[in-house]
Amino acid sequence: MKINIKQLVRSKRLSRIGALFLAFFISFFLVSCSVTDDEPISTEGESAANMVIKAENDRYFREDEWVRMLTLTISNLEGRLSLWSSIPATQRSEITLSDFILYTDFLSASIPGTIKSFSRATDDEMESILGHVTKTDATLTPSPQEATIWWIESETPDARILRFAIPVTLNEKGIPYFSKSWLWKQSTLYHYIVLYLDAVEMRNEPALISLIRQNTPLKSKSHGESIDRRASSLIDLYPRYVASREASYRIIEMVPGFAEVELQGILVNRREQRPHTVTFLESGGVISANEYFPQTLSTEDALLYYRGRPLFGTEQSSPRIEATRMISMLGIPLDIAILDKTDSDAMLFRVFWPGLTVEAVGTCHVPSLTFSGKVRQVSATYSQFKTGSGLQPGDSIYELYKRYPFIREHGYVISRGEVIKKTLSVQVETDYITRLTITIES
Repeated sequence: MKINIKQLVRSKRLSRIGALFLAFFISFFLVSCSVTDDEPISTEGESAANMVIKAENDRYFREDEWVRMLTLTISNLEGRLSLWSSIPATQRSEITLSDFILYTDFLSASIPGTIKSFSRATDDEMESILGHVTKTDATLTPSPQEATIWWIESETPDARILRFAIPVTLNEKGIPYFSKSWLWKQSTLYHYIVLYLDAVEMRNEPALISLIRQNTPLKSKSHGESIDRRASSLIDLYPRYVASREASYRIIEMVPGFAEVELQGILVNRREQRPHTVTFLESGGVISANEYFPQTLSTEDALLYYRGRPLFGTEQSSPRIEATRMISMLGIPLDIAILDKTDSDAMLFRVFWPGLTVEAVGTCHVPSLTFSGKVRQVSATYSQFKTGSGLQPGDSIYELYKRYPFIREHGYVISRGEVIKKTLSVQVETDYITRLTITIES
């Protein structure tokens, strides 16, 4: 169920970036791979000789007739004018012949090999596929509930069987028709993908920055710097994890507002690396790309400081909490809670100060305010507590992105170390850091 779009990418150079917001190619819906379990309707034997089809009821194409019309067109592009003329006017009133040609051109280029059959997707498949549309644009007309998904099955010259999902939008009477809004949403997203991947491959950082910033007003200087950092990191990381431009790109899924693209990984030690997957989301006219690249916590951000002083002293690898030092620095704790006292020499306890919580394992005697132990976790919510690089609660999220461009794709959790593992978890709300938590495992 994957589409090779490399040839399409090569043909669209970055000089066309300006056209991104003016005109787009009509794209298809979702693509998928694997043999269908439903009873397929065969298309073998169909050729230009029977390009003109007629609705069985003499009024409009049913869903299966609609998909057959598309498969005929994809397989016989020279007969498109006749096919267009045979579509009842009410089912094509929202689009032009030019739209139809662009759409079928794209489908034809995207479906390799010979089309063998088509079949209706199962209810579960439809719910999964159309669910992406609901999440990204709940106001789209027609709604996802007024569409169905059909699989087109093809066989490649090397005998691979591929399936591609095609949407069929329906009017209020359940009659198929071409929805201009659905085609436009997909074409916008598809054209952006082509330009984005082209910019990365050509190592054109200014073009990539322009694409990432599209339709997004900069909120601050750090916002712009975070975009610049992401673009430069993408250009730096792609050669390490993604095969060269001669390799294949495959669209795994595309629906209005959502697309997933798989890129071929580079060979490492004669073994192919796992494919690199990029998901694209469009919401409110803004398209964003999510890419998962390794993101390692820096040594300086694995420590917390209080007014310039290391919170737990100079011991960085295995920090300890000591009552005398902490009370002299932060004052009397708000509370001390013993969580597990099974072993008196290895109690699990927490100490609370305004804006700071420390969890440790060691000895603890609440009445005398004495405690000593190995720190397991420290969590800060006040801005006087900072990491070594200066990250602090209250900072803009873009300060985080400047340091870690792909932390969003990691769920705002990154780590370093193996023998002693330190993990930074960042809680964000409305574009601001609200909590920093460092967890230590040994």
